[in-house]
Amino acid sequence: MKKRKILIIAAAAALVVTLVAIGVIRAYFTEVEVKDNKITIGNISIELTEGSFDPDTTYPVVPGSVVEKAPKIKNDGTRDEFVFMTVTVPKAQVTLLDESDANKGNPKGLDGAQQLFKLIANPTDPDTALQVPAVSGRDIDFTYHSCSDTGNGADGWVLLTSECDTNGSDYDLYVFGYNKKMLPANETVTLFDKVQLKSFIDGEKKDGVTIGVKAYGIQADYLRGEAVEDVDFTKAHYSAADLNEIYSIVKNKAGI
Repeated sequence: MKKRKILIIAAAAALVVTLVAIGVIRAYFTEVEVKDNKITIGNISIELTEGSFDPDTTYPVVPGSVVEKAPKIKNDGTRDEFVFMTVTVPKAQVTLLDESDANKGNPKGLDGAQQLFKLIANPTDPDTALQVPAVSGRDIDFTYHSCSDTGNGADGWVLLTSECDTNGSDYDLYVFGYNKKMLPANETVTLFDKVQLKSFIDGEKKDGVTIGVKAYGIQADYLRGEAVEDVDFTKAHYSAADLNEIYSIVKNKAGI
């Protein structure tokens, strides 16, 4: 497993941020093999890439600076697959500062742990960038490439679950499913395209944090079981309900 490292220099504070593609996780019904953070259940193969982000380069950035990080999944195997992605967004007890022109530099007045990064989907034509739902008292700025704004004929990511616990956890977890069966040699659109460090008071966060991305795949052929008995596998696109049922098998077999 390689780690993507970013050195963040914010005045007197230095924050080492690791943007991680934490392995590719593959799933199917048969035996489970675990090696080097890759879980393979059955005979399939997927590739997780992040655009031009170089895992061996340290990037100096300051709050407001943007770094490309564009995760997507390719089916580099020989069988049709359903693919999923999880993202963990780090958070901490920091005083976030307003970045608008009118109130720039003033505290936002939010209590509790807050997400440290914006995750940004670049605009497209038509625009498929959808905002992750807001949570009261939390500063969440996460857009992703969804199918929702362009109707049933569009390919894109569907938000399945989110765990935004304000107490006791140092990250928020999001689970996404791709709404189209992936054929061999095909790849998804990017989930998002870049990340940006938010502004907060210098020195409040000095230790390293991690944005984690994991990719999961499960063989689409002969997918059977009580969890998916209501899924119509002849459809061109799949709903959140369909994908959640399929992901339940992935979770069970991969031990998530």
